[in-house]
Amino acid sequence: MTRRNFRIYYTIVRGGVNANEAAPPNRYGFNWAGKRDALRLLSVPSEATLKPRRDASLHFDSTPNLFIEGDNLEVLKLLYKPYFGRIKAIYIDPPYNTGTDFVYPDNYAKPLDTYLQLSGQLDTEGNLQTSNPETSGRYHSAWLSMMYPRLFLARQLLTDDGIIFVSIDDREGYNLRFMMNEIFGEENCLQQLVWQRYASGSNDAKHFALNHEYILAYAKDRTVTGRFRYPLAEKERAAYTQKDEHYASRGPYKTDAFTRGRPDHPSPGLQYRIECPDGSFVFNEWNRQESRFLQMKKENRIVFRKTQKGKWLVEYKRYLNESSGRVPRGLLTDVEKNSHGRAQLRELLKADGIFTNPKPVGLIRHLLQFSTERDSIVLDFFAGSCTTAQAVLALNREDSGRRQFIMVQLPERTPEKSAARKAGFQTIAEIGKERIRRVCQNLNADLGFRVFELAASNYRTAAEILSDDAQTYIAQLENTIDPLREGWRVEDVLYEIALKEGYPLNSTIEPVGKGNGELRKKEGKGGCRSYPPANTIFRIATPDSSQRCHVCLDEKLAEADLERLRLSKDSVFICRDIALTDTLAANLALQCCLKTI
Repeated sequence: MTRRNFRIYYTIVRGGVNANEAAPPNRYGFNWAGKRDALRLLSVPSEATLKPRRDASLHFDSTPNLFIEGDNLEVLKLLYKPYFGRIKAIYIDPPYNTGTDFVYPDNYAKPLDTYLQLSGQLDTEGNLQTSNPETSGRYHSAWLSMMYPRLFLARQLLTDDGIIFVSIDDREGYNLRFMMNEIFGEENCLQQLVWQRYASGSNDAKHFALNHEYILAYAKDRTVTGRFRYPLAEKERAAYTQKDEHYASRGPYKTDAFTRGRPDHPSPGLQYRIECPDGSFVFNEWNRQESRFLQMKKENRIVFRKTQKGKWLVEYKRYLNESSGRVPRGLLTDVEKNSHGRAQLRELLKADGIFTNPKPVGLIRHLLQFSTERDSIVLDFFAGSCTTAQAVLALNREDSGRRQFIMVQLPERTPEKSAARKAGFQTIAEIGKERIRRVCQNLNADLGFRVFELAASNYRTAAEILSDDAQTYIAQLENTIDPLREGWRVEDVLYEIALKEGYPLNSTIEPVGKGNGELRKKEGKGGCRSYPPANTIFRIATPDSSQRCHVCLDEKLAEADLERLRLSKDSVFICRDIALTDTLAANLALQCCLKTI
């Protein structure tokens, strides 16, 4: 008996545990060191905003697609309100925790500070990412603590029938499944897909040649998730060669066996005799109820064939124009491999080795074919080289869809002397943006994407105006009557307001006041005279115009300009508090829903 087994034996059998003491009830659960902090991180509100970057965008004003540069945990918190329940499909390829790639050791007290240090927005040096060697006692715990809050927030963004796909390998595959069972519910696990990553394994392996990875597929709510089907390939369509002379309108068809073919799971209700053309009978387990068979036979959808040995085969007709597509398989051997992903990126960026192991476009396109509709929103918050964005654009080209993508990528610096650095890419985020640009150019269409970057809020925080010294505190209060930070930009504040009010980032923001040619009239001596608008007022509206508000960031408000807006009880008007007099504030509160900064 080993020393470890002896200790266990002594503890349990020889009275190490007092049987008379009431032990706590045993419960099934999943726990790790740091889980409590990971959960607490979810309740820490974000002090960040998303700042538009027109200079890095392509067709900013006309595209619904988004690329967001920043720590994905902070970004997910900011997307929570405008995109709650709106994302149809999420695909992520997170770090596999190999010991040499990176994890995110979140700062539980000030999560934004770590990102600002990395992106150069704070003077203090700091690193967001650190290696997670297997020798670390928190090897698995650190990875789980990184993933848990991100997956928790991701679930909130999914539509009720939404799907999430997560790529993973054997190192954390079992931990990921336990964690997703807890977040999404074990009943919502749709499948653990097995993707053949390499066409053949390496003979250098000591035990097994690993040529596959996994993709965990979970539904937000399996009970409302529709049937999965994807279009037939040309080779599959070509199999429909037979024609029905009496039912030409049905189009070409092929025949399939009517037998059920599930000896491992018999169903007595599907076992019955079928009469053949010569009067003989065939008994088997069929794939339809007998009543349905009789109906199909009446509709001339049943075919009897006799083998060379004289045995009758029962088949049924599958018509091409009635096919809803092919049911996806859990074993992915006929989609693109890892080598395709490298070749696709090399062809686009005209350089090799820019990004380590990018996923192939065909793999993600395959997943999106059966999990999205033509107007769905697709999210990838571990975007990497942005294969998912290319898959969305390619799929839209194939089926004339209008899918939108949201890519989120940390500006992780590329290694010194790497192929990416030699090609001019300082960060992985730059690789992703350039890939999307080149895909848009190659498709020869008016495509684009809006770029946003994570930055400190335009609003001052309470910590910035608190001081132990009374005089200093009074001075700070006087200087911070206006909560906007010094140096704020109008467009930055408008997008932050849009996020806080729950508007998606592809909303339209346009001026309706100064500069649009409208005039306001004022009566006085000499009659009625016209004056240009005194205020610049912006209208923020969702793409379908179902939600809208007006915003004015001027320091003073002209009542005549407000009258021109024709505000009603259903209208939302947002302005700076310093722009309001008591009388004007009271009047506006009676006219509309007034919100102040």
